[in-house]
Amino acid sequence: MLRTLLVLGSLLLLADAATQLHRMPLHRKLSEHIDRKSIMAEAARVRNRYTAKATSLDAVGGATTTASSQLNEETLSNSQNLYYYGAISIGTPPVVFQVMFDTGSSNLWVPAWNCTSLACDGAQSYNPSASSTAIPNGQSIKLTYGSGGITGVLATDTVIVNGLTITDQTFAMATSELDTSFAGMDFVGIMGMAYNSLAADGVTPPFYNMYLQGLINQPVFSFYLARGGTSSSGGELIFGGSDASLYAGNMTYVPVSVEDYWMFTMQDAYLAGVRLCSPCSAVADTGTSLIVAPTAAYETIFSLVGANLDGSVDCSRVSALPVLKFTIGGSTFGVPPSAYIISASGECLLGVEAAANIDFWILGDIFLGQYYSEFDLGNNRIGFASVQGLHYSNNGSSRLLGVYAALCSAIFFTLLQML
Repeated sequence: MLRTLLVLGSLLLLADAATQLHRMPLHRKLSEHIDRKSIMAEAARVRNRYTAKATSLDAVGGATTTASSQLNEETLSNSQNLYYYGAISIGTPPVVFQVMFDTGSSNLWVPAWNCTSLACDGAQSYNPSASSTAIPNGQSIKLTYGSGGITGVLATDTVIVNGLTITDQTFAMATSELDTSFAGMDFVGIMGMAYNSLAADGVTPPFYNMYLQGLINQPVFSFYLARGGTSSSGGELIFGGSDASLYAGNMTYVPVSVEDYWMFTMQDAYLAGVRLCSPCSAVADTGTSLIVAPTAAYETIFSLVGANLDGSVDCSRVSALPVLKFTIGGSTFGVPPSAYIISASGECLLGVEAAANIDFWILGDIFLGQYYSEFDLGNNRIGFASVQGLHYSNNGSSRLLGVYAALCSAIFFTLLQML
């Protein structure tokens, strides 16, 4: 009888953990060394990463449902305003790793204890012999991320993400990093969050196991990526749903078109009244900082903003540049020039790059940082919503539009009560 009660109690605790709202403080490392060279390197990495995946998507419609209020939030930091990362732990006793959460890949990897690459020098590492929950595997694996990547060996162990304990999670321990792409970064590994069809060697991604093991009650995660300012906050990654208090209005959903990357179709894209494409295939990628456009669209943007041959723009003209607009699920989502023009070492550089041999857009953090984004694996859809009044939709109005509307509404009701 006592054993039955203990088992029931454990099940109840597991169910409660799946529905509990978990919040953690968030941190961001502000931009310090962004320059033209780093932006060009990022653009090249992104082009290489997606060149082999040049796929056209058909136009599709959107759908809506109510998001869950039972969430699990993961601490994020923003490294040089380029990458968002947070802490996970692996093994018993747990070893903490800072990893980038990447919707453009599907595997989890961290450095192995015997990694000798420059990027591994001084980095936290994983040693299966030091963990009592490690399960022998030994299968070799190679992961590539455009110009960078790793070779290594698969391992299986307990992985903890913000208090959520995933058992028997298979991941890669990097014994060699293919170049210096990850050297000097504030993260030492990557946690892929795309579809399992994209995972190398058929490894089940951690988010899938998080849901399958009952740690969250919905196969949904969402991002709020903080941008700019002097705050150390990098935003939030939430497992299990979305937090409606972080965004204004309704979420706009569109179906995922191809279940590997988070790919979807936009109705069109505009800049200064000039249509850039219609319809437009796109990928939402938290592992990419820039917006990457098909070549023809990029050339039009380059011309309309009056960029110089090196991609620089006269800084005195930035505030007068038009809003870059995307129509997604029938709603218009704008990116202001203050976001798509990057201030770098005294220069103003275009944060939109060309995607040679790719016929879809890659919406990285320049876009995602303007909006709350929801990735719904259960319904195969992605959603976007304005972040608490920071709304650039439709007419590209100021950041204070949502706040101003709320203030007017409050004044109206106050006056109404006085009558």
